[in-house]
Amino acid sequence: AMTILLMAAATTLIGVLPTYAAIGVMAPILLTLIRCAQGFSAGGEYAGACAYLMEHAPDHKRAWYGSFVPVSTFSAFAAAAVAAYALEASLSAEAMSSWGWRVPFLIAAPLGLVGLYMRNKLDETPAFQAVTEEHDVAHSPLKETLRNHGAAICCLGAFVSLTALSFYMFTTYFATYLQVAGGLSRAMALLVSLIALIFAAAICPLAGQYSDRVGRRATVMTACALLIVAVYPSFLMASSGGFAASVIGVMLLAIGAVLCGVVTAALLSETFPTRTRYTASAITYNMAYTLFGGTAPLVATWLISTTGSNLSPAFYLMAVAVLALAGGLALPETSRISLHDVPGPEKKHALRTAAL
Repeated sequence: AMTILLMAAATTLIGVLPTYAAIGVMAPILLTLIRCAQGFSAGGEYAGACAYLMEHAPDHKRAWYGSFVPVSTFSAFAAAAVAAYALEASLSAEAMSSWGWRVPFLIAAPLGLVGLYMRNKLDETPAFQAVTEEHDVAHSPLKETLRNHGAAICCLGAFVSLTALSFYMFTTYFATYLQVAGGLSRAMALLVSLIALIFAAAICPLAGQYSDRVGRRATVMTACALLIVAVYPSFLMASSGGFAASVIGVMLLAIGAVLCGVVTAALLSETFPTRTRYTASAITYNMAYTLFGGTAPLVATWLISTTGSNLSPAFYLMAVAVLALAGGLALPETSRISLHDVPGPEKKHALRTAAL
């Protein structure tokens, strides 16, 4: 509930933030602090959302259930693109820069209230309730996580790095790339991104079904191979300046990004036990997204300016895909394990004795 309130409040505050002309340097300082609050909220929410879905899902359909987390993410990006495109198309440049840009941020206030109402109607998962009843909840989850799961965090973090990079390349950077390298207008670039985002949301459940069928390791290999093979033609087509070619190019990148996102949602929960699942998966997710996701637009822009090639970000993504493949294959197959790791009879007796 706190993460929803924090995200809604921070986003709404951006919509009412005074400009630089009004308060000077405090405007960018406040914007930076608010963006940090948004990141703190998102970082605390995503891993928990994955764990919540996974712990309610049947063992043989966990990736399919978990695929609806990236469905919601891509759908939200699509909704944002629709709002931005509608404003760009209906307002003049002066109106957009004056007040139009504030409108999408202000929508967060009622959305936050809806989200808070829904969150307060949910119960804890059966898996978490079981470890709570057995007094098996970690008293110091961060310490226990770092002591017992450091290797798993590093290996899974290597793969999630590709998820983060491909996600930000696809959802955030490509709209800029289409304009800078492809010469498309801002409105046209947003339209291309919107089509690709809807496509990505639509194929997430299919990616979940695929992962449940072939297993996590095979999905990791497929995702990495797809991105290594498709990223170069994707960037090449997106820089062509043609609308149809740009759409196809972004969709090529979307397929690999979706597979990464869906299998990541499953692995975040399956790699760690219930007593430390939230903490361990959140550390892994945020570490990877901080290092490779948030820096993706900056690194891509720097690579282009340094090398003089608009295609240099493609080679960066290929290199990270090789790292991700090594990390992902170092993890065990987890597609059929149970997440309801309730203590056995002997441990139950010991726990009851300790509690008494």
